[in-house]
Amino acid sequence: MSSSTSSPTSEPLAVARVMGVRGLEGDLRVMALTDVPDRLIVGAVVLVEGEEAPRRITQVGASRLGPVLRLEGVSDHATATALIGRHLTTTEPLAALPTGTFWWHELEGLEVVDPQGHVLGRLEEVFRAGANEVYRVIGPDAELLVPALRSVVLDIDLDGGRMTIRAPADWLEEVDS
Repeated sequence: MSSSTSSPTSEPLAVARVMGVRGLEGDLRVMALTDVPDRLIVGAVVLVEGEEAPRRITQVGASRLGPVLRLEGVSDHATATALIGRHLTTTEPLAALPTGTFWWHELEGLEVVDPQGHVLGRLEEVFRAGANEVYRVIGPDAELLVPALRSVVLDIDLDGGRMTIRAPADWLEEVDS
């Protein structure tokens, strides 16, 4: 697999996604998308996707379904419900990643091909499923969920805008057996 590191950027970086609401006072149940815990602590500033003004995290808790945050200006169930599905972002500079690892936002939009160069689709979303990350690829004929495993992903070429994966029939066969 090719390697790359990120350089610092001022582009927004998704640190969480609002998955639901807990209670009547505007608590947001989120899925953390960051490995940097300080981005989701009391006092941290985030920007809600689609909003202009940043919001400060005023309270942090947990539920059996994951982290729960309260944001400045979100104090009721209706306001919180309107945020479901949105990302919380930060413009804090990105640190360099180890060789061979990538930020999710760098991967989204890559063309996905098999080793023969046949286009399978475009990588639309990266998400966690248990311990692994999964790439959601939308192609002309179907949607493909690709496990982010070195045995499946053969090459990532950010400069060329392309990800090469083993032919799906090859790795799907291994999963079935």
